[in-house]
Amino acid sequence: MEKVLGQGHTISKSVTRPSNTDAYTAGDVVGNGATITFAGAARRSGESGVIQQAIILSSAYVATAPDLELWLFDTTITADADNATFTPTDAELATLIGIIEFPTADWHGGDLTAGVGGNHVCCVQNIGMPFNAIGNDSAIYGVLVTRNAYVPISAEVFTVRLQILD
Repeated sequence: MEKVLGQGHTISKSVTRPSNTDAYTAGDVVGNGATITFAGAARRSGESGVIQQAIILSSAYVATAPDLELWLFDTTITADADNATFTPTDAELATLIGIIEFPTADWHGGDLTAGVGGNHVCCVQNIGMPFNAIGNDSAIYGVLVTRNAYVPISAEVFTVRLQILD
């Protein structure tokens, strides 16, 4: 791993769910059927960083928040479809950087209006998760996986912000 410089930056990526309210079960992928690409996670290709904080924002509010995990990889993986069981291969798991948990109990309401009129957020601090961007790439890759029965809002948008120490 390259030397950490003590500078930081934030990257953000949004994922829009499909326009339905199909309930998720534990182990389902949440998203649009594509791996989340966090371009610029490292300042330059092949360099490293440390994820210090992660924030996830939902564009809607529901009484029972999701229990989500963000699985992070140093190499893109084959994405499972929204609401399908997460099925990483052994080779894909060999590129795992780590997992950031956004537990149901840690979500905070912003606008508590039920449905699309509301929003809520979950913040995880002091993560300290090192990573290396691989080869000619400065990106890391993620998949959101639910660990509870979650009934979403149609076209709900999840925005993930990673605060990275370079």
